[in-house]
Amino acid sequence: MRFAAANVGSGQILRLVFALDIFAYLASPASFVHLATLCYVLGLLTRNELILRTFLLSGSLLYILYYYNVGDRPLWEAIVASGLIALSNVPVIFRIFKERSTLGMSEEMLTLYRSFPNFNPGQFRKLMRKAQFVAVEQSTTLLQQGEQPTHLYLTTSYGFGLIRDDRKTELGPDNLLGEISFLLGGPATATVIAEPGCSYVAWEVSDLRDLMQKFQTIENAVTVLLSQDIARKLAVSFPQKSARPPLIVDLPRAATPPL
Repeated sequence: MRFAAANVGSGQILRLVFALDIFAYLASPASFVHLATLCYVLGLLTRNELILRTFLLSGSLLYILYYYNVGDRPLWEAIVASGLIALSNVPVIFRIFKERSTLGMSEEMLTLYRSFPNFNPGQFRKLMRKAQFVAVEQSTTLLQQGEQPTHLYLTTSYGFGLIRDDRKTELGPDNLLGEISFLLGGPATATVIAEPGCSYVAWEVSDLRDLMQKFQTIENAVTVLLSQDIARKLAVSFPQKSARPPLIVDLPRAATPPL
């Protein structure tokens, strides 16, 4: 019994000593530099920019703690340098978070964002900075068949009339207008008239092309969006029966063999 009690007592002492060693290590400057190095290594091993920046920020803060506690007096030069490295990551982290989050968007913008499923929030915000939001008060022709459009439009309500040759139909919300001309560079294939009370979003073609040229990701997203819209419209259309007369071919008569 005494031997067992001695073993239990020594085990508790060893655990206590180990815990004190761990606490002493964590409270020492050496732990700060080791953890900082670990953060840097883990950050450089990841391909996710947000995680990378977060690890670099954490590592810089740990280095600041190390430089503050390692000597008899703080190493202010090293602290300032690490502080600048840490601060340089803050705006980048904020920008990445803003690009990936819809935080701060109004209900109207969130509703409109659903029309851009292949855009991330940052790309959508950049696109909307070039947009014009229009509430129609009088009948307005947005596109004229055979003429080159100056804007790309997105309908956000009902009340749009589409006329192509002698056919007419009505358009509702979530329809892109002028997308074929924008992609192919030709004239409008139909006339579109906006009636009073409807609303739409418009982008000047020149502004949109400048934005796409500046940001490759936005160019890819716009191209995919317009291509999907064209494919969706083609999927609900039905080919008209050809009015071409049937082809009649006179075949030569076989010669009658002599009797």
